[in-house]
Amino acid sequence: MLAATAATAHADTCTGVTDEGAKFETCFDLGNRVSVTAGSDGFGGGIQLRQLVKFDDDPDLNWKLEHDFATLERASLKGEVDAAVYNGRFLRHTRDGHIVLPGMGTPRKVFLPFDIGAVVEAGRVTVRNDMASGNRIQVGMIKTAPVVDLWRSRDFRRRLVFGPVARWDIGLSRDPVAISRHIVAPFSMGMASFHLESHDGLLAFDVGVEGGSAWTSDRKWTPLVQGSASIERIVLAINERPIALLVGIKYDSEFNETIARVGARIVLFHVADSRVAHL
Repeated sequence: MLAATAATAHADTCTGVTDEGAKFETCFDLGNRVSVTAGSDGFGGGIQLRQLVKFDDDPDLNWKLEHDFATLERASLKGEVDAAVYNGRFLRHTRDGHIVLPGMGTPRKVFLPFDIGAVVEAGRVTVRNDMASGNRIQVGMIKTAPVVDLWRSRDFRRRLVFGPVARWDIGLSRDPVAISRHIVAPFSMGMASFHLESHDGLLAFDVGVEGGSAWTSDRKWTPLVQGSASIERIVLAINERPIALLVGIKYDSEFNETIARVGARIVLFHVADSRVAHL
């Protein structure tokens, strides 16, 4: 009885009621949605999916899986594009921070002050409209990083991850279309990422940085740095489809550019927050 009462009270904090008595959502899951964006730097869109994998034999363990599919981060009227086929983040969380090491004898538990996981990116495409350069199309074939999460959390609402980065990119010339450049970082770069979202999902803040040295076929070893910061604030929902304001900035030393944006995200389809899904 107590459990049922507590669950109802918790759900009520994410449920509003109209004057006619109809219920509507006031909490949103920022990782389960299909959305489009438009702003000062162009338009975009993508599909986001979150999965929380639990285990009956170990209730203290779960995997937090985040997938971004067919993400168009930016397409401008000048023909510039930033897009990716897939981005994934996989974090393993346990309440006491342990991992199990198998051995010849009895498996051993090792307790860690952080969660572990990995991030993966495949099929990133960057197009810059500079016909004077022979390397304005860059394709990120694969990028991966084993990471640790110092801000251990059982849900998706916060993280602070660090890890070494391995990546392989190719540059393409336009006329004729051919591979003009290779960029390879054999875990010679590092990354850090910070994410925080409010309990009701109305506000989210992200900061990310990646830097180090990479081998390039034209300049040999060269330093590369990327960084970004963004804030998303849901200000309105129409038929339980949220509309958010976006403010962000991104720097990329490879293209020697800094891009700021102010825009909006409109969610076309979303999965109800788990706290109100039963209503």
